[in-house]
Amino acid sequence: MKHYFTAEIPPEYEGRKLLSYLKSELAFSAAKISSVKYDTEGLFVNERRVTVREILHRGDRIRVLLTDSERRENRLIPFEMPLDILYEDEYFIAVNKTAGTVCHPAKGHLLDSLASGLRFYFDRTDPDQRVHLLGRLDKETSGVVLCAKNAAALELLKKSNTAEKTYIAAASGKFAEKEGRITIPIKYVRDRELGILRVERGEEKPAETEYRVIGEGTDFSVLEVKIGTGRMHQIRFHLSEEGHPLLGDSLYGGPMQRIGRTALHAWKLRFCHPFTKQEITFQAGLPADMRELLPDAVPAEGRSRGSPY
Repeated sequence: MKHYFTAEIPPEYEGRKLLSYLKSELAFSAAKISSVKYDTEGLFVNERRVTVREILHRGDRIRVLLTDSERRENRLIPFEMPLDILYEDEYFIAVNKTAGTVCHPAKGHLLDSLASGLRFYFDRTDPDQRVHLLGRLDKETSGVVLCAKNAAALELLKKSNTAEKTYIAAASGKFAEKEGRITIPIKYVRDRELGILRVERGEEKPAETEYRVIGEGTDFSVLEVKIGTGRMHQIRFHLSEEGHPLLGDSLYGGPMQRIGRTALHAWKLRFCHPFTKQEITFQAGLPADMRELLPDAVPAEGRSRGSPY
């Protein structure tokens, strides 16, 4: 089933071309504009098929095809897996990823990725939808992953820059400062021994991590974390550099006694829906292995409302 965006043209677009609206309001890329303008079901004004050169007038009703062209299919191999769906509408779907699942196909996981699982789900619910993950989580990190169902929805949400993800992390030791901001720039290097990319200090990419202690155990702290940049391994590296590696994070020096994987969970996501303009918020409950840590941690004063305690 093909999906469309419909709207009434506001006064500021009086006398301007439809092309201008597509670029400014819908963040259409050159490739998307090229595909939609040649599609016989692509562009309509007042139910009349038009070109991108159509002159708009206040109150015109436009209908624009959002569904990706067949050429944009990324050839994912469908893979059946259980999906914990947190939210879904005609533009987006959010799922709670389990630890141990990769987001995209990779060596050793060519089939059993979250993207392939979503492709299987779409094939049975709406084959015209496509998989466009907004950001990704490390294999060992659990929690919220948001997927746009077409490239237009992805680009418009990225342009709005309203998506804010909150993580829950368990880090070793006690923090002298109960909240703070880490801005260590990073670079990516290949670990020849492990054959993987990892992060080191470097001037190549700026990175910003904010944390707040919301609980404390005998030898660890529970943190609420937000990131201003979405770098690979950013939270893990930044906290390790501060002397508080995450529990279970062998790559960055975390203690392994309490949990068998990196103690990091993408707990909550909030964004302004780029089409409905409503604020959307949803949470992914903590998985069992991280819930087991909480009874040993006393909630800190001033923790955020709605924290996992």
